[in-house]
Order: sequence, then C-alpha cells, then structure tokens
Amino acid sequence: MASAIQPKEPPQPLNHFFVGQDNRGCWTVRDERNLVGGCFVSKDAAIHFARQETNNAPGAVICMAESQRLSLDPLFGRRAAA
Repeated sequence: MASAIQPKEPPQPLNHFFVGQDNRGCWTVRDERNLVGGCFVSKDAAIHFARQETNNAPGAVICMAESQRLSLDPLFGRRAAA
C-alpha cells in the first residue's frame, strides 16, 4: 500500500524582535511587524520573551544600542512624539 507524501509548508519569513529601552528607561520588546510587544522589568526578561516568541531562531532577537530608544507607540497606532 502506497502512502501519500505530505508537502512541507514553506517556511515562514523570520519575524525579528527588537529589545531596547523607551524614553522612561523601561525595557521594551517590539516585533518588526508591530503586532507583538510589551514592557518588561529587566533586559533579561525582555530578551527571554523575545526568544520565546521566535522559538530561539538565530538572529531573530536584536538588541538596540543604548543610545537608541524603542517605543511601543507603533503597537497601539500612535505616532511617536517629535
């Protein structure tokens, strides 16, 4: 008896997650599609969340430079303050 071969689903494009601090110094995470993110008590907690969301995919979590700020405003449809 022959068995049917199930075609593999094409791999989903990698969704990058950015980790950084906002203007108040809170640790934030936001994905590049502005669909998922949050505010965390520590950098370690933020990175842990981002890694879980990306299934530990290599290169998926990007830590921002200390001089850069990462706002959650895009997640909520707000424009960043000038």
